[in-house]
Amino acid sequence: MTEPDTSAGHPPRTASPTTSSREPESTAMRTKPATPAEVETWLTVLHQRGHIHRAESGPDNTWTVQRCRHNRPWTLHHPVLAMDWIENIVRDIRQQDAEAGR
Repeated sequence: MTEPDTSAGHPPRTASPTTSSREPESTAMRTKPATPAEVETWLTVLHQRGHIHRAESGPDNTWTVQRCRHNRPWTLHHPVLAMDWIENIVRDIRQQDAEAGR
């Protein structure tokens, strides 16, 4: 078993919490790497729907993102890291929707 990548740009992995939501987590795996265009699309939609405060493209496939107005901005340095951040946002949205439906 290999150790998790904790190099610069990769936060340490934590154990996934167990969920009791009615919707099972996706077990599908990507077959192609994330693209800058895919990241742009997701960030645009999340921003337009009010789920994130700010998302700006930078040079060399970087994005500066801010979840809420008072949160610290984050710079995402690769499409894969950006998609990981987006996945966390979408997971939070789904959890909030599930809790609101109860």
